[in-house]
Amino acid sequence: MGGAASRLAAPIKHRRVERELDNKVAEALRERAKARKKTFRSVNSITMRLPRFKDGLKDIRDVFDLYDTDSNGTIDNEELRSCLSKLEVRMSEKEADDVHRYCDVDSRKGIQFQEFVVLICLMYLLFGPNVTRRVSEFESDKLNYIFDELIDAFLFFNRDGDGKVTRKDVTQRMNEESDRERTPTHITTQLFKEMDLNKNGKVNLKEFLFSMIRWAGLEPEEGDESNDTSL
Repeated sequence: MGGAASRLAAPIKHRRVERELDNKVAEALRERAKARKKTFRSVNSITMRLPRFKDGLKDIRDVFDLYDTDSNGTIDNEELRSCLSKLEVRMSEKEADDVHRYCDVDSRKGIQFQEFVVLICLMYLLFGPNVTRRVSEFESDKLNYIFDELIDAFLFFNRDGDGKVTRKDVTQRMNEESDRERTPTHITTQLFKEMDLNKNGKVNLKEFLFSMIRWAGLEPEEGDESNDTSL
């Protein structure tokens, strides 16, 4: 009976952790929106940045490989704690485990490369530019620039600043350019479907970042089938 109760409690705990971290991210996004000018004025302007995103983020591969100490293509809890310590992100073991679970987008009990990029971007948002400076002293300015643009791209869609993008948000943003024909419904629906990874009708920053990284073509290492990016 105790085992069954424990199995039932696990998903509830996971949802609670997800909500708590979503709330922290949403608060950081609200503060950011107040302090920064708008970067993007159209969906097309975001799409045109995808090659730049790919080029700017590929340097994180060396950092991922450094902390993937057993070279299995996945960062486990212990390896993540070592990484956060190196980045001087102060967290308890429980908080680090919660972050690990939160960023394990595909629920494969480990963080693959694309998920690691999401994690570093979230740490940048929550803890500031010192994170990227410790990731790569020589490439920190480029990483900051790319992370700023990725977060600003999310804010372009997140109209009300609650940290969640709805299908209505996506549809409205894609049809704001009055000099163009309206985007067909099936296209906006498919775009939102690809971002809504947990199928709950809302896209948080974590899901948005993961989707943008895939669309930019930032691939896992060849042979890593655990993180298939096919749509």
